[in-house]
Amino acid sequence: MLEGARAYMGLQFAKFQFRNEIDHVQTLTQFFNGAGNILLLLPDSYEDAAMASDAVSAILKNREDIHLTVVSSGTRETSLSTFLHSRVIRTGPADLNRFFLPKKSLLQHVLDRSYDVAVDLNLDFVLLTAYICKASHAPVRVGCVHQTADTFFNVQLKFDASQASQIIFKQFASRLAMF
Repeated sequence: MLEGARAYMGLQFAKFQFRNEIDHVQTLTQFFNGAGNILLLLPDSYEDAAMASDAVSAILKNREDIHLTVVSSGTRETSLSTFLHSRVIRTGPADLNRFFLPKKSLLQHVLDRSYDVAVDLNLDFVLLTAYICKASHAPVRVGCVHQTADTFFNVQLKFDASQASQIIFKQFASRLAMF
């Protein structure tokens, strides 16, 4: 019961913190394919993280000019960590405050680079990754549709939840590849 209340308070604090940040209108052509620095936030479960990594790796396989920063809560490797210019930042319970928001040390580690695009690959809303995505100040922040997603993402994708996760992650990657 207390965890739900703390998570709600964390969400409200995040909304309050980002209340004055206004996204400016911009064209979305080539926002992903033209990006040089990409922040990718992987899902919590290893199976979903592996499927998401494989799908995104497939569309980035011929790109040697990009720098990837991958934020993952797992300790196991994914296909995204094999890119030439990639770094993986591992998160855990010690990186969260009592309201399930990232501690300053984690944010500083992630935000020591600026990003052209930040992509939250979670199919459901996860406050930690959504917060990091918004805090990145990337001009384009991509996530899935959710009732509170407007605060964190300026590009939202909607998928059929009745499909298998592997199919959804492939659709996610193919939609990114369109831009």
